[in-house]
Amino acid sequence: MAVYADINSVFLMYITKHVKSTSSSLWRQLSACQELLKCSEQLSLAHTTLAYQIYAKGSSAETTAEFQSHFHSGHEFLVSAIQYLEAEKLVDDVKNLETISVLYGDAKVAYNGSQSRVDAQQSVMQIRACLERLKEAHIRMWVYVRDSVRHEVWVARRTLAVGVTILVVVLLASPVLVLLLRYVVNTIKAFANSIETSTQRLVAEKQKSDLLLSRMLPLPVLRRLRAQRAVPAEAFDAVTIFFSDIVGFTTIAANSTPMEVINMLNMLYRLFDEKIMQYNVYKVETIGDAYMVVSGLPQRNGNRHASEIADMSLALVDSLRDARVPHRPADLLKIRAGVNTGPCVAGVVGATMPRYCLFGDTINTASRMETTGEAMKIHISHTTKKALDEIGNYIVESRGKIDIPGKGSMETFWLLGKMGNVQSESPRCMRLNDYDQNLLELIIRS
Repeated sequence: MAVYADINSVFLMYITKHVKSTSSSLWRQLSACQELLKCSEQLSLAHTTLAYQIYAKGSSAETTAEFQSHFHSGHEFLVSAIQYLEAEKLVDDVKNLETISVLYGDAKVAYNGSQSRVDAQQSVMQIRACLERLKEAHIRMWVYVRDSVRHEVWVARRTLAVGVTILVVVLLASPVLVLLLRYVVNTIKAFANSIETSTQRLVAEKQKSDLLLSRMLPLPVLRRLRAQRAVPAEAFDAVTIFFSDIVGFTTIAANSTPMEVINMLNMLYRLFDEKIMQYNVYKVETIGDAYMVVSGLPQRNGNRHASEIADMSLALVDSLRDARVPHRPADLLKIRAGVNTGPCVAGVVGATMPRYCLFGDTINTASRMETTGEAMKIHISHTTKKALDEIGNYIVESRGKIDIPGKGSMETFWLLGKMGNVQSESPRCMRLNDYDQNLLELIIRS
């Protein structure tokens, strides 16, 4: 019986060690079972020792001490089991063990080796009764342990089933998630490419708008307009202004189609635009066959404005020597040119279509120089002649005093040339394309 109790104790210790981490309730139940087994073991050893003393050798100090040791150890294990059951709140089992403890106390004998045989036999019977009651309590505890183990196994299986279900769902959803992720990545890439393309288009459109704005306003004025949102008018002490128009333009326009007139003007102005890029001048505007250029604004260039306009005028007139009207080869294409030097005011006018405009009597006088001039000649005022004389190397011839409309009698001059070489280029062999194509190239060029 003692060997059986020892084996059960070892088994319970092993089970308790491994179950302790799973459920505190189950652990307390197993601990109570273990304590009851140890109590039964010690009480069995005490019973065996007492029976041996009675029926065999008789009492001795050594056997009495051994009996009392087992007896007291069994009682301590019983008390420990009661404490575990109280923590588990098993009231009925606690009361049953307390009853066993009372029987245990009744079975206790003050055995000193000299008690009577009858009292010893009575103690043996009481100890046996305690063992029977302990056996019943132990069986009841095993029922509790079995139910707790089943519950824990059910909980473990449920947890395992939930984990397996989640794993299966994740495994089944993984391909879908991967496809969704790939779709999102591809969408983001397409969106990024679209943004990049849109950015490139925006930059291209901005370049086009900048190009168009630069054709409408001088770059220095455009920069100030962007920075300040407004550009105040500015006064210039001395600038030189150039006007030109086509001789007989009214007759040519009357005998030509609108597209032929536009092609002719487009050819002429493109030639002029290419020429004036070689000089420090700014093209103000073109109105019909009139072509207006200024030097000395919007960026001041000292006293060079007169020479820049003079050199440019000579180059433009020289480039049209023997030029012919494109759609009328028999007619020569001739221009009149007028130049004047003086002060003026310049500023941006308008909000819907802002223009850089010049104001002052200098502009009117330059226009009169052009209208009172002669074909393929450069008509200059006295102020321009004075400015060129200060620079030198220019061939000027007096025209004498003539009546200028709105100005009265004025002495004017012809600018004949310059001492040195003036670059010239004839457009005789220039072939014209359709005006629409030329205009498109002009707008989108960057």
